Amino acid sequence: MDKKRLAINMFAQLLAFAVNMGISFFLAPIIENQIENTYGFIDLANKFVLYAQIVVSALNTMASRFITIHIHRDEKQEANEYFSSVFFGNVIMAGIFLIPALVIVIFMGYMPFLDVPSHLLRDVQLLWAFVFGNFFLSIITSVYGISTYATNRLDLTSVRTMIADILRIIFLFVTFVVWKPTLWFVGAASVISTAYIAFWNRRFTRQLLPQIQVSRIFFRWKKVWELMSLGAWNSLTRLGQVLLDGVDILLAGALIADGGASMTLLSLAKMVPTAISSLMGTIVGVFNPQITIAYADGNKENLVNVIKSCNRILIFIMSIPIAFLTAYGYDFYRLWMPGKEPRALQILSLLAVGVLYVSMSIQVLYHVFIITKKVKVNSLVMLGSGIVSAFMSLVLLKTTSLGIICFPLSSMVTGLLRNLIFTPVYAAHCLEIRWNRFYSDILLGWFSIGTITLLGLLSRIVYPVHSWGSLILTGMVAGPLSLLVNFFIILRKEEREIVLNMVRSRLKGAA
Repeated sequence: MDKKRLAINMFAQLLAFAVNMGISFFLAPIIENQIENTYGFIDLANKFVLYAQIVVSALNTMASRFITIHIHRDEKQEANEYFSSVFFGNVIMAGIFLIPALVIVIFMGYMPFLDVPSHLLRDVQLLWAFVFGNFFLSIITSVYGISTYATNRLDLTSVRTMIADILRIIFLFVTFVVWKPTLWFVGAASVISTAYIAFWNRRFTRQLLPQIQVSRIFFRWKKVWELMSLGAWNSLTRLGQVLLDGVDILLAGALIADGGASMTLLSLAKMVPTAISSLMGTIVGVFNPQITIAYADGNKENLVNVIKSCNRILIFIMSIPIAFLTAYGYDFYRLWMPGKEPRALQILSLLAVGVLYVSMSIQVLYHVFIITKKVKVNSLVMLGSGIVSAFMSLVLLKTTSLGIICFPLSSMVTGLLRNLIFTPVYAAHCLEIRWNRFYSDILLGWFSIGTITLLGLLSRIVYPVHSWGSLILTGMVAGPLSLLVNFFIILRKEEREIVLNMVRSRLKGAA
């Protein structure tokens, strides 16, 4: 494992993530204050794109795996065939999805499950048009993002992502100041950001992989069907995940009397859990190239070692935001959204983040199913848990007075059961190692979260939070102390070296 490269990639990815999340949390209250009870329509538009990505993922989820392995085995012909086949396959799918996208945008006012107020209809239509356009641009150019993955240079993409996010916020700031704030500005800003990233990903492909090119002579239907036959199971996995936590916004708007308000409340409550999940995905994404390369080299011991290191680094970083949300969630929401009910937001967010108490420690195991091409069983389990979650939500909504709480509660229960009973055991089976090898990581994660949460609750009693200043001061003191505790208790020598390399690269960059 290249620890120095891993440290550089991780620092760059985390910095890009921080910029993106900072912008998101800055924009949400501004949009909600300017146009009340409308932020849910932005989230809902992104959810519809997520549904389309379920189909698209059938082709794309396995692409990185195949192209990276063939590149590292110096099989140029095969790598070019997969690369070109994925590109043209995505173009075809974009053309297919264009028709339903146009229907939804044009006839939005006649779709009762959306319940768009008449005075917002044109604005929401334009917003969704830009969101769908951004989706088409991203899937057509997505294959170019494999270049930094295959060469383990994720830091290059991270820098461009940060610049793209800065361009997005500049565009929104200018438009919100010069013109009356409207929702479609958010969609237009996303298109600008995606176009910038796509331009640089294409350029990185030429620089890092000069032997790879998009050409019709390399297009093979056989490669498309091969990727889709395996990737279809990953689409089922995505469908299960959407049923777990992706349809709640839509159902809240359609089934609860105050549709728009409930949809917005749930959207806002899920922003922090979603940010934490995205942070977890960012960290796992840094390890995925190393895991894929180790698998391509046939080094099983190195492969398991990389996985265990990722688990511990996930705990080292992820236990802190999860614990802080548990201890200080009420104070945060009271300050962030003063016009909303902070206790309701805290309850919803804790239910939404609940599954991470387990998955935080083993998230990288889902990549094991991809690299070993054993995705079928996991996909069926994920789909089954999603169906159970959706059914449970509807039953609770009809038979109890829990209201909007039904959705994140059902998702949390089914997610916890899946990650405790199935995921660590089946991943160990795929790797042909002892079945309980990863349960120690789950226990380690619980210990870390529990310890930091307890310290946070005690600190809250001694030093109550009354303002942003006191909350930020608490974070500035408790955050580094929590990292220090995790550094010595959670990490082994090799993970500590990775973290220290991150710090050195940061200091070198500052110098």
